[in-house]
Amino acid sequence: MPVKLYKKAEDLVVKPFRDLGEVFGGDCRSTIQDSLPNLATARKQMQIRAAYMKANAVLLHDCQIISGVASCY
Repeated sequence: MPVKLYKKAEDLVVKPFRDLGEVFGGDCRSTIQDSLPNLATARKQMQIRAAYMKANAVLLHDCQIISGVASCY
């Protein structure tokens, strides 16, 4: 079963849910030749991590774009 992505907490108010913890996703270029990182890939990674926790949904709280990370271009 795919993990549904919610972007607004209000969408969960009327649904029963249990907090299983935090998950994160990221995307990075290991080399300058790799494709550009994008938010869709980071979100997908977050959903995959949530699936490993047996979650059926995840609430996206925040997206951050971070630069200057070692080994990331």
